Amino acid sequence: MIFVKTFKGYEDRTADLDKEVNTWISSHAVRVKAINSVLSHEPECRAKTGDLIYTVVYESGEPIA
Repeated sequence: MIFVKTFKGYEDRTADLDKEVNTWISSHAVRVKAINSVLSHEPECRAKTGDLIYTVVYESGEPIA
C-alpha cells in the first residue's frame, strides 16, 4: 500500500531535516515513491525563518510512525 509520512524542520537547518528523513528511510527500509518539499515562510515572525516540510510518499505493508 501507499502511505505518507510528513517531516517538519526549519529552512536554515536543512541538513538536520535531511538526516532525519534519511535515517527514517534507512531504518524502516521503505520503498520511497516520492519526496516533496514545501517552505512556509512568515517574514513577520521573530525567528525570521520558515518551516520546511518534507512529505515522503512510500510503499509498505502498513503505515510507519
